[in-house]
Amino acid sequence: MHRRRFIEEGYSTMEMFSGTMRFLLILFFSCLFCLGKATDCGGKSVAQTIVVDQQGKAAFTTVQAAIDSVKSNNDQWVKIHIKPGLYM
Repeated sequence: MHRRRFIEEGYSTMEMFSGTMRFLLILFFSCLFCLGKATDCGGKSVAQTIVVDQQGKAAFTTVQAAIDSVKSNNDQWVKIHIKPGLYM
């Protein structure tokens, strides 16, 4: 139905595709931008910062150990800062 209207008004299939792709790209990047932000849950601030350093200059040398150190029933924000390195 819509395609016929576009064709009757002189739009080519490529123009319809271009417009649709432009819309989808804008939608995608909008969602991506929103997902990249930290969500504020009621104004709570970070209660603890855990640092991971592969060289042993911090409390943890593996990311998994840092994650495991957070209590399972934790109700506060915990930030895990991962220093540069190759973690496997």
